[in-house]
Amino acid sequence: MKIALLSIIAFALINSSPTEIAERLKPKNSKIVHSVIQANFSGATNVIIAFYETKYTMKDKYKTTRQFVEGYLLIPDGKNRYKKTLINKFEDDNVDSKIESIFFANVDKDKDKELVIISTVQHNLQGLYEGTEYGITAYDTFDINHIPKQLSKLNMPVESGFEGYTEETPNSHAKFKNADAVKKELKRLGY
Repeated sequence: MKIALLSIIAFALINSSPTEIAERLKPKNSKIVHSVIQANFSGATNVIIAFYETKYTMKDKYKTTRQFVEGYLLIPDGKNRYKKTLINKFEDDNVDSKIESIFFANVDKDKDKELVIISTVQHNLQGLYEGTEYGITAYDTFDINHIPKQLSKLNMPVESGFEGYTEETPNSHAKFKNADAVKKELKRLGY
């Protein structure tokens, strides 16, 4: 009976859209917060890239609600199932994280393109600073025969930035806010 049930579940996953698969494999109490992407990555085909938001309540006297976003690769294992690899957990102490862009670019001068993610958080601290902080993170490829539990971060040659108001810089502009800008800078740097 157990084998038959697993076969039905595996069949249902294989014959589903990437979004349906991501929905079925989401972490408990979470929701999908970015368009689900299907791509070839690190020698694997039809890898699903999904981002899930989870909200939770702090156990402080204020019962503060916090949020984090987890990104996962859902890698077909050839047996009608998916292996789940954590990309990263995006979380800021007191503001919500958002995934802005997901793309592939060469950031370490090898022949493979790495996964690059632009995330943002909105800051507003009563006159001290107000604006958007852009985070740009790159993740290394891996050996498909040894799929990791979590992707490894790479040193990103393109800097993250802040756009908005700070006491030191009242009119601050982030240079790299989207995939095109990051790719152009990587090309300029020789990647």
